[in-house]
Amino acid sequence: MELTNSKRVLLKASYVQTELSEHDRSRVRSVTGRALEKVNFVRDLALAEPELRTLRHALPDDHHLLDLAQTLVARPSEHLVTAGRMAALDDAAFLRLGQAVAGLRDTPATTYVVAAFQQRLRVAPVGRLHLERIEMSPAGTERGELIFTVPMTPMETVTVAHKEWSISKDEYEQIVSDYFESYSERGVVDKTDASIATENESRHTSAFNFGSSVSGGYGPVTASVTVGLANTSEDRSAVKESVSNVREVTQKASARSRQEHKVSVKLESTRGAEDASYRTITNPHADRALRVDYFRMMRKWRVDLFRYGLRLTFDIAVPNPGARLWARHRELADLDTRIRAPFGFSLSVDDITDTSWVTLAKEYGLALEPPPAESIKIPYAHRFDAGKDVDGPIEFTAPPGYAMDSAFAGVIEWWGPSGIPLMLWPTEDTKVQMQQPTPGTGIGRVNGKGIAGGDKLMITFMKTAEYTMQFSLVAVARRTDRTTREWKQRVWTALRDTALARHQTQQALLQDRRDRLWMLLSGKDTLTLRRLERDELMRGVLTWLVGPEFETAPNEVGRIIKLSMDRDADAADLPDDRPQPDRRLTAGQWGTVSGFGDLVKFVHQAVEWENLLYFLYPYFWGSDDLAREKLLFEHADPGHRDFLRAGYARVVVPIRPGFEERFTHLLDTGSPTGTSPYLTIAQEVAAFAHTNYAGIPPANPEQHARPLLYPQQRTTWDTMQVVVEALERYRDANGRYPTQLSDLPGGPYLDAWNRELVYRLPGSGNDYDLISYGADGEPGGEGVDADISAAAGASLMATWFDYTPTSGIDIDLTSIPI
Repeated sequence: MELTNSKRVLLKASYVQTELSEHDRSRVRSVTGRALEKVNFVRDLALAEPELRTLRHALPDDHHLLDLAQTLVARPSEHLVTAGRMAALDDAAFLRLGQAVAGLRDTPATTYVVAAFQQRLRVAPVGRLHLERIEMSPAGTERGELIFTVPMTPMETVTVAHKEWSISKDEYEQIVSDYFESYSERGVVDKTDASIATENESRHTSAFNFGSSVSGGYGPVTASVTVGLANTSEDRSAVKESVSNVREVTQKASARSRQEHKVSVKLESTRGAEDASYRTITNPHADRALRVDYFRMMRKWRVDLFRYGLRLTFDIAVPNPGARLWARHRELADLDTRIRAPFGFSLSVDDITDTSWVTLAKEYGLALEPPPAESIKIPYAHRFDAGKDVDGPIEFTAPPGYAMDSAFAGVIEWWGPSGIPLMLWPTEDTKVQMQQPTPGTGIGRVNGKGIAGGDKLMITFMKTAEYTMQFSLVAVARRTDRTTREWKQRVWTALRDTALARHQTQQALLQDRRDRLWMLLSGKDTLTLRRLERDELMRGVLTWLVGPEFETAPNEVGRIIKLSMDRDADAADLPDDRPQPDRRLTAGQWGTVSGFGDLVKFVHQAVEWENLLYFLYPYFWGSDDLAREKLLFEHADPGHRDFLRAGYARVVVPIRPGFEERFTHLLDTGSPTGTSPYLTIAQEVAAFAHTNYAGIPPANPEQHARPLLYPQQRTTWDTMQVVVEALERYRDANGRYPTQLSDLPGGPYLDAWNRELVYRLPGSGNDYDLISYGADGEPGGEGVDADISAAAGASLMATWFDYTPTSGIDIDLTSIPI
């Protein structure tokens, strides 16, 4: 018995990429489109003026393309306008341009750019993302494998010990993004639950491959490729790929749960719980042998794969997806390097001179001791009276740190008899120039040398006794080398102490900055990290999908917003009785901000950013420098670690239902209006989603999906889709639905069993009911007899059964006559 009230639900998705067939490529080349890819290709070629002049001679038929390339070189800000004009040009013109440039340069880089563009043209920019879910319902229990057998002879008594061991291992699922939810689930169910085992197996598998990640609720994703733009109703290749992937995962999960529910001792870190019981069994027969067989009871699970939605997608490759977040980690590493750097002081003592100390004082903001004077003058004055002093030493003493020079100079005045007094000096170098303005008086200017030693200068002389003399002499003391060195050392020590204090202050600031940055980077929970990753992907997608000129924060808008904020802040600080400042924006400012707001609103409404699908590629793509930095990078959150280490990310952008046509216009023609070869695909996807997944449940809530398991059911549903589209066209033309299907053109509409479809107006829970009662033609039924309803919110694509062990034991008793 299937317990539908106990079902488990897991979400997943199937991404289908479309590769253009030869017919599609010939048709697409004749229609305008792929504007942004074309303009970015020309930008990647980075054409120079001399090359453009050469190309005009080599490509005379492509002068219009070369004019647009010239415009792009001269005015790169007109990126989107130029893209709209390039959309009208044939793809072959761009290939001719690329091949001509590659021939001129003969470089591998240019050849690669051309080859990449040529390959890009072979793949349609639009894809399909089928939203799917796996429903697992318990479908009863069945006897499983034989555990052991107890043979018993007549009248024999045995004791049977039954031990059941269930191990659980700490695996990768404990550290995935939804760790807390998964951990809560494991608190109430064990690993023999099919849904938990399947979910953990899916995560375990994705940890070792380049599987997709989803920032929202689509779950695991399988990818496939179809050839051709034709949109069939079911896309069987994608269905087969999805079913194969899901069955593989569920079967592995089932086998894993059986492996971990047994008597087992393994050399690994495990924790387990043992359940032991003992039974005594006696064979009461004297003429019969008994055999008691113990079988494991297995829980049967019905697994259904449903498709419940369809999204139009655009595929884009984003380099270094976590660039801004990685810059923070790079800043953290730089701070660590600067903090670990030792204190260094490159200034030497010899760099300090009598002239440089002023500049150093200004540089370090320090009041330094000025240098001692290079030389100082030592005066000497003494009066020698007549009749008393006929000779005498004259002594000069230098202050500390100075040494006396041997030279001296001065003036000697005398009074006495007429004539010139006789004076004897110790050295011949002493010269005196005498002047006698009047008899008995005179003046002499003396220059000479004494006997110098250290801080002393000695001068001896002799004179005649009858004269009185007044000596006024000056000697020079010069700064010693030791004094200079000591001053330099004192200045150097002061400068070093100042630099050390600055270094310590700077280190403290760096450490504080590092701690705050570390808290910002490591203090985020799992959900916050996922949101940061989604925001970074959103910014990268807009840049690499729309073009390099697209700005999320234009300078003009930023200035107006800052102006408005400053005015509001000023007004908040003023009391109510003070006149408030004029906070009104001009009409131009209001229009600028409002217009940009409309763009922001459209971008967020048109794209399901909450459900971005992305594939992370290894660190070595794109930049060798970044690759070396990211090689050994670690983070506590493994999902965030993979995001930051990624060199490239392939992002599949799902378009919100209702915006398929406008967004396709914008990306393919550079304008929200125009024609595009992929517009029919967008329209078909929107119509298919509206027809297949209306989102309105039928009257019976249990029959929430139409079965499409058999070819007859798929054929019937193809017919029903034609009817649904005809009904919608009839309503658009007449304002109402027809009262009977015969009012529609193209009838009668028969199912695969040649019965007319059941049409009721009004319907049981919708505007109308459109039903096929299956092979038996009666309501209800299973298999090919199941009903197919247009009101169902999903399509059942596949059904199979899996088994997981239980704690139950079944016994079979066999009596054997002797």
